[in-house]
Amino acid sequence: MVDVDISLHDVAEALHVHYMTAYRYVREGLLPGHKVGRSWCVRKSDLDQFQKGNGLSAVTEDGKRKQAPWGERLEARLIEGDERGALEVFEAVLRAGHDLEYLYLHVLSPALIAIGYRWEQGELEIFVEHRASNIAMRLMSQVGSRFARRGVSKGVIIMGAPAGEEHALAIAMLADLVRSQGWDVHDLGGNMPAGSFAQAVQQSNDVVAVCVGVTVEGSIPAAKETVAALKSSCPDVPVYVGGAAIRGDDHVRVLGADHWAGNVSSLIDSLNQHARRK
Repeated sequence: MVDVDISLHDVAEALHVHYMTAYRYVREGLLPGHKVGRSWCVRKSDLDQFQKGNGLSAVTEDGKRKQAPWGERLEARLIEGDERGALEVFEAVLRAGHDLEYLYLHVLSPALIAIGYRWEQGELEIFVEHRASNIAMRLMSQVGSRFARRGVSKGVIIMGAPAGEEHALAIAMLADLVRSQGWDVHDLGGNMPAGSFAQAVQQSNDVVAVCVGVTVEGSIPAAKETVAALKSSCPDVPVYVGGAAIRGDDHVRVLGADHWAGNVSSLIDSLNQHARRK
């Protein structure tokens, strides 16, 4: 049978809901949809799956509600370039009781990784991947600030990526998550020359630690240069290095850094220990 597009009005009628309810299902990613001209449509096969219980009412065999596939829903909205719909998914995740760490690490990151993989496999054009990343960055700027903890700061953490390292999105995610734990975070972004990185630390007050993110092997030499500049100019400030290109504690020591930022939780625990000692 040929799969056909169905208008949202027909979807609403089939589901026995108001049109705006059907529209919300699509914009929050609960029901896959796409635009044809200026109108939203749903494929009949997707509607059939939704009606069979793979949508809102999906439950496991023991009667518990299945975990919503938030990452897949966000991935679909980002691929479509649907910024408003992607924001709706963000908001739906938070309304479901999840925190910022869950949103970033278990929804946004998997969606972006999947999009990157599909681009590498030739399934998506490069503009789709770039557009998705830019939408993600804008959405983070809207949501992340809500979770910044108020009160007395624990100190300043400076984060960035070395020269040639263009993946600033991961740094921004980490910055928001550390900021939510009561730290002031100076996010220098990607492609930061070693000398400028060190200068930023020298000119900041109450710096507790520096974090250098490295996501690709090609950035390892620049990361080593950055760490050397930091240790030379600010020898008493601990330097953390983390990211997909860092293999562990031994690798970090080869680079001249003090600590491996293996994951968000371990990084925050270690920063808290430094703050208490300081």
